[in-house]
Amino acid sequence: MRRITGPGRPSANTSGGRSTPARPGWLAGLIVLAAILVAPTLADALAPRQGQPLTLDYPRLGMWWPDPWTQSLDDIARYDWVILGDWAAEFIAPLRARNPDVLLLNSTNACELSFNPDPDAEPWENEAVRQIPPQWFLTQVGSTLVEGVDAATTTFHVTAITATDGSTVYPLFVVSDTVLVEGESALVEAVDEANRLLTVRRGYVRPAAAHAAGARLAPHITFWPQSWLLNVSTLCPTAVVSPALGAETWADYNARVAIDLVHAADWDGILLDRSDPDESWLIGNSTARTIDPDQSNTLLTDYTAFDQAWNAGLRRYESALRDAIGPGQVVFVNWGMANYDLLNGNNLEGFPMDDGTAYGRPWAATVLGPAQNGSYFEWLEQAQHPNLTMIETYEDDGGPDPSGSGEYDNPCDDPGFVPNYRKMRLGLTTALLHDGFFSYEINTNGHGSLCLLWFDEYDNAGAGRGYLGQPLGPAVRALPVLTTPNLVGNGVFEGSLAGWDLWTDDGYAATVALDSSTAAQGTTSARLDVTLSQGTDWQVSFSFAPVSVVSGTEYTISFWAKADAGRDIAVWVQQEEAPWHSYIWHEAIPLTTTWQQVELTGVADGSNTAAGFYVGLGATIGAVWLDDVQLQVGSRQVWRRDYMGGLALVNATASPQTVPLPDTFRQIAGNQAPAVNAGHLVTAVTLPPRDGLIVLRVLGHDLYLPLVLKRNTEKVTTIQRWGIIGQLR
Repeated sequence: MRRITGPGRPSANTSGGRSTPARPGWLAGLIVLAAILVAPTLADALAPRQGQPLTLDYPRLGMWWPDPWTQSLDDIARYDWVILGDWAAEFIAPLRARNPDVLLLNSTNACELSFNPDPDAEPWENEAVRQIPPQWFLTQVGSTLVEGVDAATTTFHVTAITATDGSTVYPLFVVSDTVLVEGESALVEAVDEANRLLTVRRGYVRPAAAHAAGARLAPHITFWPQSWLLNVSTLCPTAVVSPALGAETWADYNARVAIDLVHAADWDGILLDRSDPDESWLIGNSTARTIDPDQSNTLLTDYTAFDQAWNAGLRRYESALRDAIGPGQVVFVNWGMANYDLLNGNNLEGFPMDDGTAYGRPWAATVLGPAQNGSYFEWLEQAQHPNLTMIETYEDDGGPDPSGSGEYDNPCDDPGFVPNYRKMRLGLTTALLHDGFFSYEINTNGHGSLCLLWFDEYDNAGAGRGYLGQPLGPAVRALPVLTTPNLVGNGVFEGSLAGWDLWTDDGYAATVALDSSTAAQGTTSARLDVTLSQGTDWQVSFSFAPVSVVSGTEYTISFWAKADAGRDIAVWVQQEEAPWHSYIWHEAIPLTTTWQQVELTGVADGSNTAAGFYVGLGATIGAVWLDDVQLQVGSRQVWRRDYMGGLALVNATASPQTVPLPDTFRQIAGNQAPAVNAGHLVTAVTLPPRDGLIVLRVLGHDLYLPLVLKRNTEKVTTIQRWGIIGQLR
């Protein structure tokens, strides 16, 4: 998410060289013949075409913000695409000299600007944040000055120190807030609630000035340390930066900045960092206690309209950029909104985490979908080409340094550092289930600048990039249908709703009935009509009880569903009495107007022999149909994808899984994790929980098929017959 400016260093295993095993003489002639046959298609195979899918071989690799001043350019150039920034434009030419096919992206941020609060900071470090009109900052609800102040006054007398919605009292100011008062920012050092006085440090980053009585002051919103949020939403007040253009919002202005960044130098496109939708998640997850999108000091009790305005502003920003640069350059986002028609892919940052999830969202929903704002599969199937959608896994799941100092204890600096190979394998093989890219980095607080890790799985232990070749088909489940009993005793709704109960909270209304006009399985389904809603899913619930769950056991929830319009539902298993503990929870499950089967997994975090299975429908009014509802012990989240050069296997479950292979395969002969990549022939493998594996296809005498033309970093054209490499100088 954030670039670090401090130096990084490559890991010990960052050599860009490739080994060249001995080959029998007869193979040399075959290699030459293959080179002649495929040479005319080399450019087509390696270079992306506007609007066309990439044809790069696998694994495909990307990298965020390496440090080209201290790291080897040969190491950086090994990746298929690299995110840099305008500050590193001088490295475009030398990187392309090493790898003519590398895609190089500039970068910007949709809604944050960084600053350096050090009084001795260089002027350029805070120039951008000082030039932003105050109307464009996203702030919390604030107050007004009771009396005017000059540029040196260190106490502000305010009209209000708290606000309430009738049930919760919100402090408007707390110590360490930075308050925006007109064009100045001031650091709150003390709060005197009784006298409604703030003691402040004046001129914090943005210069001090005199302010009249009645001037608004409100805390900035910060997510990343030493940065302030800008208001992407269409509720953002306008300001004039260019008299020729007149009044504009932050999104309008920032789009112009991004357009200039793309057009500068010889970039292939641009990353829009922090381009995630529904920004009300900031409340309670950062410094935000409230959000005041129009700077009116109005306390909101419902942020639905704000989220909608944020998403509309985000699309406006991306649309302006796309319209200006055309379809020929990449626009890449990070956990972005599903504007597939505008974007060349999405970055799934920090996934999978140590527990296999994406910040609590299950692996299956994140990868396969359906998922709010798109799963990994959905982005790859619907975004624009060339599609750079990537899984970016971190060694360290932690976030930014909370002190804001920018310092990070980089484990890669330890000479004895050993990466989490299991976590890397899970991320890489998950990426290989579809056509995306992969990156393994140390932390979000530095990305590639901390360390350029390189793994045996990236190049078959030095044999060469692209060793898996092209896929032979889509990913498939590696395990059969579960045979464990359905704990929902009546999930098929064939002539009966026995065991099910419909509950609505105050302000909600719904009905349920059997529907013989449509069904996914059998002849009838359950139809639920929500006729009154206040917007919360669990406040209309359709439940079956009792069901039994055991703590630590993995369960699969599956059902067929559709709706009369696109909408979300939730499913969960919970205690049937106070304190109503939820043992398994899945929310924001999107439905469409056609029947689709949803399959979700979760590990129960408690035991109960008389729990309830729930479907939450209260988010919006409308009709929902359900059929073949099941809750079973076990998980089928074990997947396989076949490539010309081997197989990618993923076990996303919480238990070891034995997978029979369709033929004899060979493990990678590596040196980083020899217990896993031992070079042995195998006909079945046992995958530990939340792990993955690549095995190589063999055909007699360890020859691999088919033939593929390659280039190595020394610009030697090579033909690789999956393990036996010949060089043509």
